[in-house]
Amino acid sequence: MQATVQERREWRREALAALALALLIHLALVFGAGWFFVLAAKIPFQPAAAEPEPVRLVILPPEPKPAKRPVFVPSQSAETPARKPREDTPFESDRDSIAASETAPTGADPLPSVDGREENALTLRDQAYSAGRPEQSAAPALPQESKPAAQAASTPRPEEKTAPLEKPRPTPQATPKPAEQTARPAPPTATGYRPETRVTRLRGNVSTRGRASVEANATPLGRFKKQVSDAIGSRWYYYVKSQTGLLNLGTVEIRFTVESSGKVRAPRVLRNTSNESLASVSIASIINAEIPPIPPDVAKLLDNGRLEIDYSFTVLAN
Repeated sequence: MQATVQERREWRREALAALALALLIHLALVFGAGWFFVLAAKIPFQPAAAEPEPVRLVILPPEPKPAKRPVFVPSQSAETPARKPREDTPFESDRDSIAASETAPTGADPLPSVDGREENALTLRDQAYSAGRPEQSAAPALPQESKPAAQAASTPRPEEKTAPLEKPRPTPQATPKPAEQTARPAPPTATGYRPETRVTRLRGNVSTRGRASVEANATPLGRFKKQVSDAIGSRWYYYVKSQTGLLNLGTVEIRFTVESSGKVRAPRVLRNTSNESLASVSIASIINAEIPPIPPDVAKLLDNGRLEIDYSFTVLAN
């Protein structure tokens, strides 16, 4: 009887232990399941990945680039070339010309090789200034801030711009050269005016022997640029001659627009290494120049039928 009671007690203890263990296991399962659902609620929903689209290769043509305008070079010879210049030549002028060089090629550009002054210009002839017909209008009144000095005025130097709004190419000042290199003077224009020019140093790849020249096509725009250059240049020399004592050495660069009527608009100084007197003379020569209306075949090549020009004027010492 005593052993049976002891066994019962052992059995009860084992049953209670098993029951407590089972309760703990169930509680752990309940809390674990609750914690899982709490964490799952915090995780953003990720939809199933869609099927990737097939890769397509499309070849597009390159964007067209704007056509580059030829560089304007004033004609320096009245001779008619033996053949027509190439259509793709990078130069345009008021007359046709064929490339030639007096020396062997020394560079990579489509230019003749010429010894001359180191300047940012393209001038192939030494030429003396000719006033042409006399000017009628008086020179403008100039500021008196500069000290009088003996100085020589040079030709205006227009600078070419290859874009729909064009500006003339430089034609810099003349200086004496050794006798063996002195070129013959170019023929005068219809008005008799000729700017003073001097040869600049060039290094090009032209191999055809002959008097230095570039290959250029005569174009309506080239002929009009020559008219603008002559109209401004002839007026500028007249003003400079009457005001030489007030002008300092240096260069003034001016930008302006020629309207379809030939009227000059908005001249403004871009750079001035001289004084206000030279700037005043140069602006007056632009405003008072007798520029003809832009021809219709030229106007259609320009932006809004107007021609924008950058022009430089330089005064050098004797």
